[in-house]
Amino acid sequence: MPSHHRHDGSVPPTAAQALYDDVVWADAVVRCANAGPGTTPSLTAEPLRDRPGALLSGSCDFDTRPILSAALGVVTRIPGRIVHLDLSAVAFLDTAAVAALVQATATVTGQGRRLLLHHPPYSLRKVAEMFPDECATLKVAA
Repeated sequence: MPSHHRHDGSVPPTAAQALYDDVVWADAVVRCANAGPGTTPSLTAEPLRDRPGALLSGSCDFDTRPILSAALGVVTRIPGRIVHLDLSAVAFLDTAAVAALVQATATVTGQGRRLLLHHPPYSLRKVAEMFPDECATLKVAA
């Protein structure tokens, strides 16, 4: 199977470089998935520069569900004992988006790691209050 990694071919990419290439490639896909000509995507994801994880920006609802799914797919593959998901730029998460976060948390936990949420929006906190048992696995940074 051909590699989707982009490099000059002189030296095979290391595992870390290959992962970085995957994240950059997925970031480009996530940014463009919902954008038509002349429009700005309503949800974007980009890698964090200072720790393993991603920053989500925008709104997570029915219209952006495929973008969120792609972004969380990348997040669950980022190596590290703790993977960070910064939600400080997320304006809204619907219940399906919260369920996707719960599933991503379960995936990472099943790998013996932790998904740590930073700055969850009010909507996530309200959904967690309504469904405490289902959202119990979500871990929020202090």
